[in-house]
Amino acid sequence: TIGYLRLQYRLDASLTLRAVAADDTISWNAYAVWGQNTEQVTDKTSMPTALRDLWALIDRKHVIFESREAMLRRPSNYGDDEWLDASTRQIFNQMIELFQIACAPAWTLTIIYEPVEMADVRFQARLTTETDALNMLGQGATLQTACRDLLRVTAQMHIRRRKRQTSENEVQK
Repeated sequence: TIGYLRLQYRLDASLTLRAVAADDTISWNAYAVWGQNTEQVTDKTSMPTALRDLWALIDRKHVIFESREAMLRRPSNYGDDEWLDASTRQIFNQMIELFQIACAPAWTLTIIYEPVEMADVRFQARLTTETDALNMLGQGATLQTACRDLLRVTAQMHIRRRKRQTSENEVQK
């Protein structure tokens, strides 16, 4: 739908998903921006719920789809397992699990999709934490690629941090 907005109306358009973790709870927010329009939903219990509620809100407040064919392809009535393909969902879930372990108790994941010409930066996935002041970025042409990139960067950071902690512990002994 974001790509449709960009192509059909020649507007800058983006979709932002934000997961905010506090202890064992993850709150999901979703934002869509196109032209002068912004719609958002906050404090949802899952990514599918945030996306479903966002598109329902947009559907109620805006007429976007001009043809019957376009209307049939809008993101409505998706099941929880239909927002991501199986392999992307697997990588995505692994990434969330890693963040819950490596970045507990609080972290924020921000995913931005912009249908831009440069495919390698269409998806950006950013992990931030307040406790360690981390700010890591993964990007790619697909959500799966951006998540894999962010997973790689996060794992490298976690390994470096563990090595540093081990070295510091050995010095203290």
